[in-house]
Amino acid sequence: MKLVDTAIKKPVTVTVGVVLLVMFGLISLFRIPIQLTPNVDMPEISVETVWRGASPLEVEREIVDMQEDELKNVDGLDTIESESTDSSAYINLMFEVGTSTEEALLRVSNKLDQVKEYPADMEKPVIKSGGRHEEAIAWMILQAREGYSGQLSHEYDFCDEHVKPRLERISGIASANIYGGQERELQVIVDSDALAARHVTIPELMRALDAENQNISAGDFDEGKRRYIARTVGEFESPEDVADVIIKRVDGLPVKVGDVARVSLGHEDIQVVVRHEGTPTIVINAVRETGSNVIVVMQRLRGPGRDEPGHFERTRAPARTGLRRNQLYIRGHWIGPPEYFRRRGFGYRRLTPVSSQCQ
Repeated sequence: MKLVDTAIKKPVTVTVGVVLLVMFGLISLFRIPIQLTPNVDMPEISVETVWRGASPLEVEREIVDMQEDELKNVDGLDTIESESTDSSAYINLMFEVGTSTEEALLRVSNKLDQVKEYPADMEKPVIKSGGRHEEAIAWMILQAREGYSGQLSHEYDFCDEHVKPRLERISGIASANIYGGQERELQVIVDSDALAARHVTIPELMRALDAENQNISAGDFDEGKRRYIARTVGEFESPEDVADVIIKRVDGLPVKVGDVARVSLGHEDIQVVVRHEGTPTIVINAVRETGSNVIVVMQRLRGPGRDEPGHFERTRAPARTGLRRNQLYIRGHWIGPPEYFRRRGFGYRRLTPVSSQCQ
């Protein structure tokens, strides 16, 4: 009864309290982030290294073991898993809940820099936020319209150079992956008979190509008050540059790559075939960063408004007539509407008993 008496004696205080309660309730209603489940994701960092032509045993011995020796001492590390396959190594690092992803990336990068020695022809390790098998929040495919005269599998480079970077620049997107298609490459097809006739071996051919395909610094020199930096440019820019490389001299005559092989621009062999409704295509997905809100990320992908296209919509190929992007799956479609109505239904159910008591 004391509470009722106090409320009757101080109506202004009670009114102000009710107004503040309703005001903060409305603010919370529209500002609380929408999420399907509570965010308890453990921060993940993945390290992928490519060493072409190496067996899984060589990859584990020469790359994975050396990287694990350094990464096992990273602060906040909870679990480390590794996988060795043909020509590639993969390490997945899981950190304790609450660890900053940016700080974890910096720590992992610093530890990898401390690895003493790598194989000479190995590619630089690629560090990404998020696990390798992280579930994608969006999938889209590239389809050919009627009248398209090209080959759809050859559009891999366009997707890799234009579509993938735009997706990965969006805040909250850890990575974008491309499945299907053929990457463009420079092919040197050797003629075994020509090699035997000129007494040239394949290792000699490989060493010649490796030695010529690089830019080398030639130092610097001063001229008056100016300093000039010189370098020799040797990287290949066309198939003709490769064909003109001299492998060795036989009886005083130069043996060039073009004498024993055919050099041309082509596409790699098909490694993965992706089909949609029976038609080969190229598929691109978007993987969110650990801890990011799915709804917010999807709004950034689609754009701020229904009439204003976002990053996801602008990734279609303006210079590729005859192609179109077909959006297959977006997680925001099945998370957003249920949460939207549940949130407003919650407010309706809360207000109904209050109105009944007032009557």
